[in-house]
Amino acid sequence: GEVIVRLVIESNLRSKKEILRLWLPALTPEAIREGIRGAKPAREYENLYQAGKTRAAVDWLMGIELTRYATLKAGAFVRVGRCVCPIVSKVVEREKEIRDFVPEKYLAAVSKTNIDGIPIELTGARTFSLSDHAAAQAYADACNMAGAEVSNVKKTCGIVKPGNLFSMSDLQSYLCRKNKNLTPSDVLDAVQSLYEKGYVTYPRTSSNFLCTGEIGRILATIRAFEKTGVTGLCGKEGNRQIYDDSRVESHSALTPTDRIPADLPGAEREAYEAIRNRFFAAFCDEECLADKTELTILCNGEEHTVKGSVVIRKGWMKYEESDKKDKLLPALSEGCKIPVRFEVTEKETSPPKRFTVETLNAWMKAPMRKAEKEGDYTDEEWKDILSEATICTEATRADTIDRCVKSGYIELKKGSYYAKEAGFRLVEILERLGIDLSPQKTVELSRNLHGIVTGRTIPLQVLEETRTMMDAIFTSGKDICIPVISTALSEDKEPIGTCPRCGKPVYEREKLYSCADRACGFVLFKDNGFFAAMKKKLTKKMVRDFLKDGKTYVPDLYSKRKDRAFGATILMDAGGKYPSFLLVFDKK
Repeated sequence: GEVIVRLVIESNLRSKKEILRLWLPALTPEAIREGIRGAKPAREYENLYQAGKTRAAVDWLMGIELTRYATLKAGAFVRVGRCVCPIVSKVVEREKEIRDFVPEKYLAAVSKTNIDGIPIELTGARTFSLSDHAAAQAYADACNMAGAEVSNVKKTCGIVKPGNLFSMSDLQSYLCRKNKNLTPSDVLDAVQSLYEKGYVTYPRTSSNFLCTGEIGRILATIRAFEKTGVTGLCGKEGNRQIYDDSRVESHSALTPTDRIPADLPGAEREAYEAIRNRFFAAFCDEECLADKTELTILCNGEEHTVKGSVVIRKGWMKYEESDKKDKLLPALSEGCKIPVRFEVTEKETSPPKRFTVETLNAWMKAPMRKAEKEGDYTDEEWKDILSEATICTEATRADTIDRCVKSGYIELKKGSYYAKEAGFRLVEILERLGIDLSPQKTVELSRNLHGIVTGRTIPLQVLEETRTMMDAIFTSGKDICIPVISTALSEDKEPIGTCPRCGKPVYEREKLYSCADRACGFVLFKDNGFFAAMKKKLTKKMVRDFLKDGKTYVPDLYSKRKDRAFGATILMDAGGKYPSFLLVFDKK
C-alpha cells in the first residue's frame, strides 16, 4: 500500500508539498478525525517504502523470472512464486505421507463400563501384534482379575478464559471450520466490505491484541451496544490478555466499531457476528466458572487419568459457545472400586490428517514451530509473527492460497486441502532445477525484508542475496531438461482402464491405481483393507476386471474364521466417496 500511493504521488505531484501519512484503525468519522490529528510526516515511513519496493523486486525475480525459467525447462506453463511454492510443497508433503501410509493393525485391552449410567472407558498401556492374541488376552484377564479403584481425586473450580480477539487468520480458521462452504478469500472479502462500511476495524491484521491507547475507542463501542440492550460489558483496561503493545506492530485485533449494522448479507453476517461475539466474550464482566474433576484410577499397576468438567456459571459463554462441551464424571472418592471388563480389541493406526483451513493458516502464521498446535503463541513466536517471519502477510495470505487453487496445485474440499497432480509436478520440477523456496528460505527472506523496515538491513543487501541465488539456479540448471510429463503420474504408460465415474483413463502407480483427473477422486489402493483382511493385494488384472465389468473372480481368498482358502466373485461399487466391495458366492 505504501508503494502504490508513493508511486501515484511521485508521478503526479506538480509542486512540493508536505505529505502526511494517515493510519486508520477503522473507517468511522471519529477514527478518521483521530487519525488526521495524529498523522505523521511521510518521511518517517521511508523504510517501509523501501521495504515494499524491495519486496516487489524480489517477487518479480522469484515469481516472473523463475516462472519463465521453469516453464522453458519443463515445456509447459509452471507458476512459481515466493509464497506459492512453500504452501504447495507443504500440502504435497502431507499428501505423500497420507498416500504412503500403510495402516498397521494391533491389539489392545479396552474396558467399557458405566457407573450410575455415566460411561467409564479405560485402555491398557500395552499393545500387541495381531499374531499375539494369546498374550493380549492374558493381559486383559490380568487387568480384570486385578480390578480397579480410584487412587486420587482432584477437584477444582476454575476460571475458563475466552478466546483472544481475532486476527484475520484466526477468523478465517474459525469461520471455515464452522461453515465448510466458506474459503479464506470469502472471509477476507466479507470483512473488507464490513470495514469499508465502517462496521469493523482494519481486516488485514496479524495480531490478537489491542494497544493500551485504544481503551477510549473500546468504551465507545461498548456504549453503542448498550444502547441496543446489550449489558454486562466493561473496558477491562490493563488486562494483558487483551491489551499488549508488544504484540501489536501495525494493526491491532479485529473488533466491531460503534457503528452497528441493521442487516447484512450471508458471509458478511457470519463474519460480523463472529467478530462481535468474540468482542462480547472478551469484554464480558462476569467470569465463566467450571468445576473440573480429575480421577486417577489404578488397575494392574497402571494409572489411568480420566477428566471431566461442568460449567457452573456461563459468563462469556452466553455470547460465544465454547468448543469444549460438558463431560460428566460419576461422584467418586478415593478407594472407590471401578467395575472393569477388559476385552481384546483390534485397532488400527491412522494416517496423518490433511491440512484444514485452520491448521494450514496456523502453520503459515508460524511456520518454524516444530509442530502444529492450537492455542496462543509464545513471546518468541509473536516476535517472529510481528517481524513477518511467516508465509505471506495477513494482507496477501488468502489471495496466495486462492492462486494455488486456481493454478490447479491444490484444492479445498469440505474444509480440507488436497494436493493435485500439478502440485506434485511443481515440487518435482523445483527439486530437479535446484530451486529452494522451502519454508525456511521463505521465512529467512521475510525476516530480511522486514529488516529494511527496522533499519537492520538495506535493500541492496537483500537484492544482492536474491541475485546470487538466482545466478546459482541458472548456472546449475544449464544442461537440465525436464520431460513434460512428471513421474508423479507416469501417464506415458498405457492406461489400465476407464474410470467408472468420469470416463477418463486410470493409471497404475507405485501404491495405487487412480483416475488421471485428480478432481474426480477415484482411487484404488493396492493395500486395500478389504482385500488385506483376506490376505490379498489388488492386482492389475483384478483392477482391469473392475473397470471393465464392475466385478472379478478371485480363487485364493483367505477366511480367518475357517482358516482356509476360498473363491468368490467380488463386486465393486464406485458410487460412494471411496469404492466399496461385496463378496458373492455360487449357489453351491
